[in-house]
Amino acid sequence: MVERVGVCVVGLGMGYHHAECYSQMKDKVRLFLCDVDEAKLNEAKDKLQPEGVFRDLEGVLASDDVQAIDAALPHVLHAPTAVRAARAGKHFMTEKPIARTLAEADRMIKATEKAGAKFMVAENQRFWPIANRARELMNKGILGKVFLVRVYELWLDRVGGWRLQRKYSGGGNLIDSGVHAVDTLRLLGGSDVTSVFAHTRREVLLNLQGEDTAFVSVKFKNGAIGDLITSWGIQHAGPQARFYAYGTEGALWDFNGLYVQSNKSEEFKTPTKVDVPDQDDFRLETEHFIDCIINDKKPIMDGREGRKDLEVVLAAYESARTGRSVNLPLRS
Repeated sequence: MVERVGVCVVGLGMGYHHAECYSQMKDKVRLFLCDVDEAKLNEAKDKLQPEGVFRDLEGVLASDDVQAIDAALPHVLHAPTAVRAARAGKHFMTEKPIARTLAEADRMIKATEKAGAKFMVAENQRFWPIANRARELMNKGILGKVFLVRVYELWLDRVGGWRLQRKYSGGGNLIDSGVHAVDTLRLLGGSDVTSVFAHTRREVLLNLQGEDTAFVSVKFKNGAIGDLITSWGIQHAGPQARFYAYGTEGALWDFNGLYVQSNKSEEFKTPTKVDVPDQDDFRLETEHFIDCIINDKKPIMDGREGRKDLEVVLAAYESARTGRSVNLPLRS
């Protein structure tokens, strides 16, 4: 059993949020930082006081002080970085999505499994307290048989840099922040997706090679159906719920809190707000990664779970291109 894990956060854009979480786990984590941008690295060093810094990945891979890498890099770098980390004997977590293609995802899974390394996809919404509380209530049967799930990820984002080019990102909004909605849809659906139909378009972010907006409809193996709408182009979102789930005996939804109404319970006879722990999903995510390393556990959001999210995204892209429903599994 490892008492304190040497973790290096590589890439201090989104990775900075991960590094902040690790910096608060001094009893379990020795924090290291890496970024090619020296100004960004120095600023993070001053604020977070890591045990060491690296200016390139080679130094991280060669260091005996680092047992695990948390990489927040452009999508094009996810697969090669995971493979190199596995060959160096490092545990590895990558920002979502797992990769741009299923072939890349399979390379990552194969390399980390061969090395015996923990591999996790940093899908923070899998640790989102409201969604997990909703799933708990659904598992108790409070909604009866769930037959419809809806998820929304709507906001305005003037993306730039590598995200504008499909060869680096793998697509547009859906494969990037939209993959959060895919994962939440899968969590609430409670079953694997068997088919996908989608429309995508670019309406607002005209310098983006991929889509800024997507509508995706799915069928689940358990018979339920669901959909999601995700966009970077929403100027004024207005009041909106993040998700809904409808069953034969009730419904639940997230509208500034989790609400439940059920015919099966006096407690929820009318719409009732449910207590949900006030916990940060990024903190829960990073704590889980460390716990899996220290206590030799399988990550909740491992490579195979991340691959399932990516498969839905890629099926949606194929459906939008062909105008036809796409059955899963896809060929890698």
